[in-house]
Amino acid sequence: MISIRDFNLWYGEFQALKGVTLDIPKNRATAFIGPSGCGKSTLLRTFNRMCDFVPAVRTEGAIEVAGRDIFSGDANELRVRVGMVFQHPNPFPMSIRDNILYGPRRMRRLGRAEADELAERCLRDAGLWDEVRDKLGQSGLGLSGGQQQRLCIARALATQPEVLLMDEPTSALDPISTALVEELMVQLARERTVVVVTHNMQQATRVADKTAFFYLGELVESGPTKQLFGNPVQQKTKDYLTGRFS
Repeated sequence: MISIRDFNLWYGEFQALKGVTLDIPKNRATAFIGPSGCGKSTLLRTFNRMCDFVPAVRTEGAIEVAGRDIFSGDANELRVRVGMVFQHPNPFPMSIRDNILYGPRRMRRLGRAEADELAERCLRDAGLWDEVRDKLGQSGLGLSGGQQQRLCIARALATQPEVLLMDEPTSALDPISTALVEELMVQLARERTVVVVTHNMQQATRVADKTAFFYLGELVESGPTKQLFGNPVQQKTKDYLTGRFS
């Protein structure tokens, strides 16, 4: 689904990504792991061109999503195809229903019946429907933290993205909410490509089919999650997984 070839990225004079080459499989979950500042979130946010909002960013190399160069087309069209869920829940200050419909309404006119069906489907897909079905007119800001994050996932799903990016989506959540979101990630990856950045290595083993380890802007090693955690090839990967550096 995502093909990265010899990709480099600079913030001004600082090179954050160095010669990254990686394939991310379709309809699977892929985890990016590594210490803080290693470039994993930078790469993730490049997939829907959030780097466009950062001054003095320069890139070299190629990234394709479903065979299409992400840098050659319209960024807004790309962001419809590549959704994003952030570290901290960020529901809009509007009703639960309007949160879901915000993106689709910017794309086209929605009839009442279509809007109702879309809101219900996305909330069901995010595992939230049964908890909010009688509160759709209430503000999304009134939900718990875990519910807000699932609302943000439902909102991202409303434009029917091919890829869902998740940047440490459970780091601000309690253990029960974390378990719900992890279960949701596994379910979502059956029908779309999910890429998640996580500092929680146990989470990567629970949700990811493939894992990529980054260090100081370089891709050190990638492969099936069980293989990478059970029998890593590179010494840097072994050291990180055994806690010899962080």
